[in-house]
Amino acid sequence: DATGEPGRFPLRALKFYDNDGARQEIIAEACKVILKEQAPEIAFSYTTDPEAAFTDVDFVMAHIRVGKYPMREKDEKIPLRHGVLGQETCGPGGIAYGMRSIGGVLELVDYMEKYSPNAWMLNYSNPAAIVAEATRRLRPNAKILNICDMPIGIEGRMAQIVGLQDRKQM
Repeated sequence: DATGEPGRFPLRALKFYDNDGARQEIIAEACKVILKEQAPEIAFSYTTDPEAAFTDVDFVMAHIRVGKYPMREKDEKIPLRHGVLGQETCGPGGIAYGMRSIGGVLELVDYMEKYSPNAWMLNYSNPAAIVAEATRRLRPNAKILNICDMPIGIEGRMAQIVGLQDRKQM
């Protein structure tokens, strides 16, 4: 590891961006306290201004929920009324969520490329497969790593099945 300290990632600054300032403030103020106590050397800021958020960054970690929880509820309940199961990443609700997510993620990619063209995006936005395919097709030269935590869960289950304590033992 680059710092010589296992578990530490070298950060000089951490910026939070959200288009919902009220929602952001709750999380950001808690993070400010944690960083002040645990890593006071890391500069911390939060903003609703894309230029301030995306200027002078090396990495963008994106995890968005377009439509917030009210739309997630609709994504899950509307198909059920028609006898169709699904959740946020699959079925009709997953497709609807994916279609909403694409525009939001592309907006973040565009901000990143405009204000920090050498930055990389680590995208955790769901549904991961839909968003990854859309960004691959619509922004083929963008520096994006689309990440899904599902393989980690699958590895954990496989480890249990073969009698291992932890997936890292495989």
